Amino acid sequence: MITGILPFVSRPSRYLGNEVNSFHKDSEKVRVKFALAFPDAYEVGMSHIGLQILYSILNSRDDIACERVFAPWIDMEAILRSKGMPLVSLESGLPLRNFDVIGFSLQYELSYTNVLNMLDLSSIPLLADERDENYPIILAGGPCAFNPEPMAEFFDAILIGEGEEAVLEIADTVLRWKEARGDKGALLKELSRIPGVYIPSFFKVRYNPDNTIAEIRPLSKEVGRVKKRLIRDLDKVPHSTRPILPFMKVIHDRLTVEIARGCKRGCRFCQAGFTYRPYRERSLDQVEGIIHKGLAATGYEEISLLSLSAGDYTSIRELLTDVMGRYAGEKVAISLPSMRIETLTQQMMDQILRVRKTGFTMAPEAGTPRLRDVINKGVEEDRLFEATWHLSQRGWKSVKLYFMIGLPTEREEDLRAVGELSGRLRFVGGRGRAPIHVNTSVSTFVPKAHTPFQWEPQIPLPEILDKHTCLRSKLRDHGVRLKWQDPRMSLLEGVFARGDRRLSRVLMEAHNLGCRFDGWGEHFSFDLWKRAFDSCGVSMECYANRRRAFSEVLPWEHIDSGVEKEFLLRDWERSMGGEMSLQCREDSCEDCGACDRNGTGLRLKRGVVPRPNIYQGRRVNSPMRIRARVFKLGEARFLSHLEMVTAFHRAAKRAHLPLLYSRGFHPLPKIRFEGALPLGMESLAELADFELFEPIGMETFMEKLNGELPEGLGVSSLEIISPSRRRGDIEEDHWCVLGFSQLNELQEKIDVFLERDQLIHAQRRKRGIGQIDLRSMVDKVGIRYTIPLPETDASQLPPSFREVLNWKGGVIEFILRGKDGQKPRAREVIRWVFGLTEEEIKGLRFIKLVER
Repeated sequence: MITGILPFVSRPSRYLGNEVNSFHKDSEKVRVKFALAFPDAYEVGMSHIGLQILYSILNSRDDIACERVFAPWIDMEAILRSKGMPLVSLESGLPLRNFDVIGFSLQYELSYTNVLNMLDLSSIPLLADERDENYPIILAGGPCAFNPEPMAEFFDAILIGEGEEAVLEIADTVLRWKEARGDKGALLKELSRIPGVYIPSFFKVRYNPDNTIAEIRPLSKEVGRVKKRLIRDLDKVPHSTRPILPFMKVIHDRLTVEIARGCKRGCRFCQAGFTYRPYRERSLDQVEGIIHKGLAATGYEEISLLSLSAGDYTSIRELLTDVMGRYAGEKVAISLPSMRIETLTQQMMDQILRVRKTGFTMAPEAGTPRLRDVINKGVEEDRLFEATWHLSQRGWKSVKLYFMIGLPTEREEDLRAVGELSGRLRFVGGRGRAPIHVNTSVSTFVPKAHTPFQWEPQIPLPEILDKHTCLRSKLRDHGVRLKWQDPRMSLLEGVFARGDRRLSRVLMEAHNLGCRFDGWGEHFSFDLWKRAFDSCGVSMECYANRRRAFSEVLPWEHIDSGVEKEFLLRDWERSMGGEMSLQCREDSCEDCGACDRNGTGLRLKRGVVPRPNIYQGRRVNSPMRIRARVFKLGEARFLSHLEMVTAFHRAAKRAHLPLLYSRGFHPLPKIRFEGALPLGMESLAELADFELFEPIGMETFMEKLNGELPEGLGVSSLEIISPSRRRGDIEEDHWCVLGFSQLNELQEKIDVFLERDQLIHAQRRKRGIGQIDLRSMVDKVGIRYTIPLPETDASQLPPSFREVLNWKGGVIEFILRGKDGQKPRAREVIRWVFGLTEEEIKGLRFIKLVER
């Protein structure tokens, strides 16, 4: 079991798999086992709404078990390899090789080596032609699938486009194939008949002597250009209303609700704006229903309205007014992660401000109007200054700006204007007001497939570095903070964004050299990548820095994104003349090809009159304060203190307890824990105080809260205390420690310790290193052969803890006493008494029993 190695890895909550709203299926009813694989860390993958939606759709069927797997972090991978253990799913711990289907989400080119690493850890051959029907079918999807060729030789099938409908069709096809006991070729043939599914082995690529592509030829008359899968009406496909609630703080730690898909604007560098065409909206009623159910199922404190341009949503004002009217009283904030400046209104700012000031990012993309016209951004500087001024007047102290360098036709004055524009925005508040903080983020332009700039070169690495040096100097002069992506990472992204099948050899070599987590700066090694390219005789510059001829066969030529190549060429020509293109609207169309006469086209959902504001404020006539004895047992010991506190916060919200909230910038429920239990330790004796705005019965409180807490966390007893009662330090902690062997030798060490008059130990404190007398604070050290558990209802204890009840080995028991406001840590006692190493201590199980 993977639980046995969790004490030895960082952030073990990544690997628990028993989060709130996760599925655990009865294996006897399951006929298809489907693994959703995300080739990045858990905290990145669990922030992806597409994974949550597909997980919910697949698990809506009793005969399909959909489970998750993420790229194991470096320390976990090292342990798996050293112990010869396979990569397993989170929910059931099933090795990946035992699944029927493994579906990878390709969100970012720099995650490609993680795909290979996950297959390798699962003892699954990397190349598709080396896998027969005895291995799982390896699928891929996601935005990078629109140029699948660098990864084509590793996948059996690739879904192009949107997956809500196709994923069940794929599962049903696999189920029929399993029942027929066919060979792999038969399954691939059936999968190829599903609209949007691309089978790389059904195509052959031929190259010219100059290394350009001569042709991409289908090997059968039944196979043709693969047209992307498209959801015509978002209201007719499910959206996750019970998303999995991670224990750890993930990248986007909030309820994410997709309000629209696609974009009206047509920024010429933006792949998503073209590949997700046409623009489609979810209806206001459905969005509000998803929010209501999602908050009830999670207890999140923030809602994120997801769209490529949230301000373009037809009913955005009605939505903000209605949602904040309903949930402001519960201190639920709202954020708009992708906002165009010209759509941001004062009314929207005021609604967002009702709970707390969430962040604002504005993306001019380029420093001058000329270059913004070239990329079809169309942002007016006056509007940017106006929006920033209104934000500053409402109390926002900082804004984030996003720019790109290396855009087509970029000149020196465009680069200089980035610094000047950022600097002028600092003083938008005028005289007498403090300058606002401007954080400018700069990335390097990467040409992407299926955009008007797909033929453009990426600027060379030395030029990127020179531009970064210039920008740092100019922004420093203006007092602006600059953040940027490593230019070498941008170069590599550019290579794979427009690469072909020959890059598969480079990927395999890079994986063999140890490339992992290439999107993480601390693990990215450009030197290893250079070695991989050199050993394969492949030039990075040939892929990234070469302008493509318009007549050239592009690696993605056989993939139909819905946008016609002729339109992209026309739009490129307009860009070179600095000419803007029209927005996608009901009364205007550029005829890009994304809309057709079969019901596929622009879909706007008109709003309704907002409901009245139902939140009238809370009257706190009879506040109540409850002190709870809390347990943290079993696998819950792998939660950090902050993760445990967050779990209680959100469980209390799901239980609809009448919580009081703090005031200030970030309101939180008034739930306070006495001390912080270290990661990896269990306890039956934690204390937490809950402040309520109205009385509630003790039995009701406990039943509601325990009904919402995840396994391993709970409340065992309650008492009402005076709101004025001060919190005091716990004087004694009663500990027992399991997992020792050689008890005779331990007794000798205990005797030596007890005979000492004192044992001075250095212990880190908030204000530095201090000294304590460990001997005077430790009492009653001894060996027991039964665990002195207090009277506790065993049914309340999690299954992962009940093994302790039947423990047959010896247990070390001791009591820690506080003295002069200090108390030693239990691990330090074990280390000093028994002379154990840090790794040996990690293998023990610490349980706090009673406080006195």
